[in-house]
Amino acid sequence: MRGLTVFISDLRNCSSKEQEEKRVEKEMAHIRSKFTSDSNMNGYNRKKYVWKILYMYMLGYEVDFGHMEAVNLLSSQKYSEKSVGYAWCALMLREGDELLRLIINSIRVDLISRNDNAVCLALNSICNVGGKEFAETLSNDVLKLLTHNITKTYVRKKAALTALRLFRKSNDTLPAEQWADRILALLDEKNIGVLTSVTSLVLGVLAVDSAGWEAAAPKAARTLTRLVLNKDYSNDYLYYGIPTPWLQIKLLKVLQHFPPPEEHALKLRVSEVLQRIVSGTEVTKNVNKNNATHAVLFEAINLSIHLGQSSETLPQCINLLGRFISIREANIRYLGLDTMARLSQEQPHTLDDLKKHQSTILFSLKDPDISIRRRALDLVYAMCDTATVKETVSELLNYLDNADDHIKEELVLKIAILSERFASDNSWYVDVVLQLVRSAGDQVADEVWYRIVQIVTNQGEDLQRYAAQGVWTILNAEVLPHKNLVKVAGYVLGEFGHTIAESPGSSPSEQITLLHKHFRNADPDVRALLLNTYVKIAHTYAEVAQMVSEVMQQHSAAMDQEVQQRAAEYISLSAPSLASIKGTVLEMMPHFTERESIVSK
Repeated sequence: MRGLTVFISDLRNCSSKEQEEKRVEKEMAHIRSKFTSDSNMNGYNRKKYVWKILYMYMLGYEVDFGHMEAVNLLSSQKYSEKSVGYAWCALMLREGDELLRLIINSIRVDLISRNDNAVCLALNSICNVGGKEFAETLSNDVLKLLTHNITKTYVRKKAALTALRLFRKSNDTLPAEQWADRILALLDEKNIGVLTSVTSLVLGVLAVDSAGWEAAAPKAARTLTRLVLNKDYSNDYLYYGIPTPWLQIKLLKVLQHFPPPEEHALKLRVSEVLQRIVSGTEVTKNVNKNNATHAVLFEAINLSIHLGQSSETLPQCINLLGRFISIREANIRYLGLDTMARLSQEQPHTLDDLKKHQSTILFSLKDPDISIRRRALDLVYAMCDTATVKETVSELLNYLDNADDHIKEELVLKIAILSERFASDNSWYVDVVLQLVRSAGDQVADEVWYRIVQIVTNQGEDLQRYAAQGVWTILNAEVLPHKNLVKVAGYVLGEFGHTIAESPGSSPSEQITLLHKHFRNADPDVRALLLNTYVKIAHTYAEVAQMVSEVMQQHSAAMDQEVQQRAAEYISLSAPSLASIKGTVLEMMPHFTERESIVSK
């Protein structure tokens, strides 16, 4: 098409954006006039002008004409003209466009025709545009094309992927009772290309619902045996000496959608395949080969994890993962940690074997790659139990000091959950949370210190005294404590400060003096809480009442509304006529209702 070639050449030779825009506007006006004036335009010219419109559209220019001319090209009997119409559909139409209704019938005509080239164009168009309307109207035709005996190989591959696209748009298009047996029969196909496409379709269906598709498991195992053990494949599908790694991965994933096989022959077949993959994978200097072999290997390990104790290769997989997390290649290290975390969650009986690699896992927390640090943290969290919680939390607290801000918040939350879930004694839990608040106050969510307040309040006087002494010691040592630390100290001393009031250096007046030292620079919400602390201490110890009264008077006209209101209410509450009410209001907090920890939620 000389006119198209000249037009593209003109645009490329433009010296400025303005010159290009003028040339495009001129061409658009010319094409628009041709479409308007020439009602009997031949297919060649129509095809040429639609190509020009597509080229201008791809350059970023808005096109608002030529739609019907492109739709008319779909009905052409010439492949060169029909392909232009389908190219326009792929580029210009989107799901929900009104024009889709005009082309559905033309696409269906091509779909059921005997011209394989036209069928492929129609399948490509369906995949590109998609949409629920396409799925409801064309899915039966696509599935019939997929399962028909006389369908050519290259058409069947496209039909399988088109069926998957339509299924993802509307799950009702592929009922198992109608299509499962016919589609699964294609898993016996000898052609690797067709087999790969059909396996992709089956895998997409299984991801939604495996009911009715149980026959996929033995067929997948049989195909894996053919590829891995019998080496029955064409050399065209060897990738760096590995037979169809992408198909092996899909088949291994199919098996993970079903429970471990009970039939002895199927169980033996899967076990032999896994053993060959796990024991036959070697590290080479070729990066591409390593990527392919390890992709298959990690999927085989995932299947071993899924099979659990019925898998004979699981101990071997654990040893391999232990080796992977200590090698230099960052991608393999990441996958090793990620797979170990999954293993610890799905197969808890393997925790003792995983703990043999704990030092390597903890060392990964210092890796320069943050994604590896996150996976290592997830794994440490998943592996922790009652026996190892103190060692694990101690290591995480040491790591907290040097952790970057991207991971600190997640790290703090995991430490808080582990220390509460596996705590052997509550005093240790109090020490851990206070250290958290002290070291990473900005990352400590309110729920964390709310929880320690609940536990201390509910656990009796011994823990209350221990907590009061702990916050007193830490607050004395801090020059500029974090607001969350001041909040915890304010609450604990307000409720349980009397448990240490008789100890040297922590009298009621000294408690108020220390807290008030941090009052001036505190945020309004901290000040409001401290006012509550002061009045509770003054209610118990009359010797500090005058000191507290002066503070209340001073802040009864504070700029912050909450601080002002609390100070004014506490002044009013000190009136003699409200003595009985004051005792009720300022009595010790009752026990909190026992409930699931909001931290672990």
